Amino acid sequence: MVRVKNRYILIQFMCNNRSDTDAFTLTSNNLTKFLREKIEKYYGEFGLASTLRLHVIYFNEKTRLCIIQTRHGPHRFVTSILPLLTVADTETVRYRTLYVGATLQQCQKFIVRYQQEYVNKMIGNYTGEAQRQRFVEEVTKMKQI
Repeated sequence: MVRVKNRYILIQFMCNNRSDTDAFTLTSNNLTKFLREKIEKYYGEFGLASTLRLHVIYFNEKTRLCIIQTRHGPHRFVTSILPLLTVADTETVRYRTLYVGATLQQCQKFIVRYQQEYVNKMIGNYTGEAQRQRFVEEVTKMKQI
């Protein structure tokens, strides 16, 4: 018996018209429908049928990180179509593929490292100790996978 192999694609949305603190109106269901429509447009019925197991399993509006689960093989359809897309629902965004992994645990480890680097980079912008502490608390109380 052969097991079904999945791939987990970690992407980040970069909004062109918004600052990092603005709310993001896109939901995981809308993103799934949007990706399926675009895969059908560029790869036809074969691409759509091969990505039936396409699911958005993690979506964080604050950090704009998203994990997409799909089967091994058709994950190439998703990763190749992301640079072509410039909108998400009604938002003008750029998609940035950060990591493609075989397990969800490895994606989570990558997210932790990525967020730690982000905190280290951004904490230098705050001058007061109270501001730094508040920033660290905001980042650490984000929803876990």
